[in-house]
Amino acid sequence: MRFEGRVFYDFSSPVWRFYRFLAAAAAEGAELRLDWQPFVTEGDQQSATGLALAEGARAQGPERHAAFLQALLAIRHLEDADLTDPEVVARAADSAGISERIVPDAAAVARSTDEAMSLGVTAAPTVFRHGPVLHVGVNPASYGSGALDRLRVIDAVLVDDGIWTLTKP
Repeated sequence: MRFEGRVFYDFSSPVWRFYRFLAAAAAEGAELRLDWQPFVTEGDQQSATGLALAEGARAQGPERHAAFLQALLAIRHLEDADLTDPEVVARAADSAGISERIVPDAAAVARSTDEAMSLGVTAAPTVFRHGPVLHVGVNPASYGSGALDRLRVIDAVLVDDGIWTLTKP
């Protein structure tokens, strides 16, 4: 199964859970073709910093962006690291094979956030393909077996431009 779209993300726990879910689906055979775009909410300094750094990494070398983003997400959530700490940034850059200093790009984050809001994005993670955006929330049970089947459900909702709300407490 090929799953594609634009993911509007931040550095929150819901995005980390969604990332882990996608990794589980990929391990079960999903081919992921996702374009990760920043979406920042007011007052979230950790996300604002991480997003600006990730966009700076993209500007310096688009081929290393995904590896840097993955490293920064993992360090943030597995270690509860402070994304404003230069040591954390250096570790993520080293993990991604980036040797030069990353220059944060807050302007790119602002442009992406504005575009996301114009599409109807209100929270992260949200997936956009063609029609209405789809905010996706998963819990840790989603990483277990059957992740690929869950991804197929998400894909079906994205294909069907009807109005959807699926919520389980």
